[in-house]
Amino acid sequence: MSREKKASGVPLPNPELLAPAGSPACALAAFEAGADAIYAGLAKFNARERGENFTPERMAQIIEYAHKLGRKVYLTLNTLVKESELPEVAETFALLEEIGPDALLVQDLGIIRMAREYFPKLVLHASTQMGFHNSAGLEVAEKLGVSRVVLERQMTLE
Repeated sequence: MSREKKASGVPLPNPELLAPAGSPACALAAFEAGADAIYAGLAKFNARERGENFTPERMAQIIEYAHKLGRKVYLTLNTLVKESELPEVAETFALLEEIGPDALLVQDLGIIRMAREYFPKLVLHASTQMGFHNSAGLEVAEKLGVSRVVLERQMTLE
């Protein structure tokens, strides 16, 4: 793939080929097919809870495998969380700090606050479900400690 250049002559970065992985078999297939990264979830707190998803042990194995290949794993924690679920989310964050996904895709503002305050090493990406669609929203995400925002698919490059 050739790299296009902006009007300034500076090369644009290569895009990241990101694939969904609803199961360990899908993750392995995505990497074998050339994906740079996958996104996947644990059994709880992800928008695709009805899928097969991953146990923490299998997720740790997939992350280790991906990192050996020089690839990335983004873990989805992209649901709205109830007050009663906050202690379980904190336990999940502690586990995720240990197994080391490259980032968490999050939707809930309370989760962002909890992660930044108690688990600052976790890298956060704003899920498309957060609905960011303008530069003012992106500035807010940055102030919240979010390093990447997944924009709605209806957005144009401009």
